[in-house]
Amino acid sequence: MLRIISWLLLTLLSCAGLGAWFLQQQYEEKSADFRILYREITVKLSQHDAIIPLLPASQDAGEVQKILPQLVLWRRHNNLEPRLPVVAEAHGRYWLNRPNLSLLIDLPTLLDTLGEKKNFRHLTISWNNTILCEQGDDAAGYWRWDKTVASPTQPFLVSVSDSPEWAKLPWWLIVSPALFWALAIYLLTLYQANKRRRDIADLRARYAELTRLNTMGELAAGMVHELNQPLTAVMSYNQAAVRLIKQENPAQVPDLLDAAVLQIKRIDALLSQFRQKLTSERAEYQQVDLQRLWQRVCKLLDNELRGGKIRATSQFADDLPPLFAPPLWVEQILHNIASNAIQAQTGGTGWIHLDARIENQGIALTLTDGGPGLSPEALEQVFIPFFTTRAQGIGLGMALADTLIQRLNGTIEAGNMPGSGACFRLWFPLRDEEK
Repeated sequence: MLRIISWLLLTLLSCAGLGAWFLQQQYEEKSADFRILYREITVKLSQHDAIIPLLPASQDAGEVQKILPQLVLWRRHNNLEPRLPVVAEAHGRYWLNRPNLSLLIDLPTLLDTLGEKKNFRHLTISWNNTILCEQGDDAAGYWRWDKTVASPTQPFLVSVSDSPEWAKLPWWLIVSPALFWALAIYLLTLYQANKRRRDIADLRARYAELTRLNTMGELAAGMVHELNQPLTAVMSYNQAAVRLIKQENPAQVPDLLDAAVLQIKRIDALLSQFRQKLTSERAEYQQVDLQRLWQRVCKLLDNELRGGKIRATSQFADDLPPLFAPPLWVEQILHNIASNAIQAQTGGTGWIHLDARIENQGIALTLTDGGPGLSPEALEQVFIPFFTTRAQGIGLGMALADTLIQRLNGTIEAGNMPGSGACFRLWFPLRDEEK
């Protein structure tokens, strides 16, 4: 709408300017015509003064009218009666009175004999406010010119008026700015649209770069969080193995080393995932056996389970299909939730339980624990990055779990059980490969 209004305003202003310029050109041409007309009339009137001494005594006007056809007749007089210099007659004639001689002059004939005839809508020749000759429409024209003839005997006022000749204006040229401004506004619109797209592209690129840097920071913090537990477990297993070797009791050393190797493999998988996110590689989806995966999570958390005297149990439906997802993602989700549940139960025995079943054309996982449950503040912010209730916590475990679940098009809800303890409900949709 703004472009249309701008086009209309620019077109009107340009057309009005061009129209005014061409009208001014017409006015200048008419002014030049009036100057020519005035000059011709002045020359003709001056001939009257020049011819008076040459007029023959007889009133036979035949020979004289061949030269000056506007002279109708002349007459001499000897009386001393005062006469007006000019006396108007009917039909555009007037008497020019000189001492002992009077000339009857026909102005329409004089105008017809002009060398360059210039037509105006209205023309009058007057003397002392008395109209001697009038031609054309008496309606006032748009333009008007007046000038008095510089003659001592015939100081007539020549007045003409005319109006613009609208039909002769170059209308195609006057309205041409409409096309020009339409093209200019169109090109300007294209330029603005392209500039806006470039600006948006630049902003998106800048935003993507900032997002990438921010994501790398979050990933680095997340990796610190994820690697902390397996590294701690590896150190604990190795320290126990060294202690047993020093006590010359090597029977349990192979099991401890196997557990350390398993944690090291987890570290390798986490680093591979970190590299995958940095290089934007596509995650590899495959069928995941949730029961075996839960056993692996419990084995990875074996040190924490034993240290906190936590009992891990599970219940899987008999008809539970495998989940189609990246195995490490599901492992990280369950590992983080279970790890938080273990750390929330201190000062005695505790438990964690995983229930898996088919629900609403998807797989529903419910993980509960015997801890004190989540506070009202924790229920609202449990999935917000860097929120934690532990003094040494980073606050990225549940945020990472929530992000991974969303990438799998699933949902996660946090709550408390009626008695005590936290409850996390996870739901993953079944794909065609799983149904």
